[in-house]
Amino acid sequence: MRFIYIYDPLCGWCYGFTPVIQQLQQRSNGNMEFSVLSGGMITGDNRHPFSTMAAYIQREHTNVENMTGVKFGEAFLEKLLPSADIMDSEKPSVALTVFKEYQPENAITFAHDMQVALNYHGQSLNHDSTYRALIKKFSLPEDEFISRLHDEHYRYETQQEFQLVQNWGITGFPAAILDTGKQLYLCARGFTTLDRLEETIENILRENNSL
Repeated sequence: MRFIYIYDPLCGWCYGFTPVIQQLQQRSNGNMEFSVLSGGMITGDNRHPFSTMAAYIQREHTNVENMTGVKFGEAFLEKLLPSADIMDSEKPSVALTVFKEYQPENAITFAHDMQVALNYHGQSLNHDSTYRALIKKFSLPEDEFISRLHDEHYRYETQQEFQLVQNWGITGFPAAILDTGKQLYLCARGFTTLDRLEETIENILRENNSL
């Protein structure tokens, strides 16, 4: 059985939901496989400067904080958000693809680390230096990681991941799927509390056991 978390590194609600997934992973005690896929929320012609979304995010971030418990940092709200830095999901998504080749078991942790770097510390996910700093705690080879980050092979693999998510009909993030081995079940669409998520999974498993 596999739990598939579908997120985007630039999604504020995903920033709030990833800690829930981490708690679920801890409480599963290894009884369920966990993976994370990137959805490709802002790519290609949809890319734009943070400043064009500043007014919306300034209003919306308090809703995310109140519902999820995460905090957006001043460095993000006051420096990165009003800037001309480009919102682009591709590079951090490629970084996750590369990371999963090294340590797939820590992929959700790395995904959250990228979110914290962006939304709390106000660090651009467009800069190689951000990833050099993030991978230190995982003891990954920095130069090799950065080389792969710019490798067309990993970009292609990431684009295939975007396509898979799109083929599943998932266009909003976050989302989560439970793969029982026989069927895929959508068990979260948007932010979901841990209790609600566990209840949904239990209901799916109960239904499957009764079939």
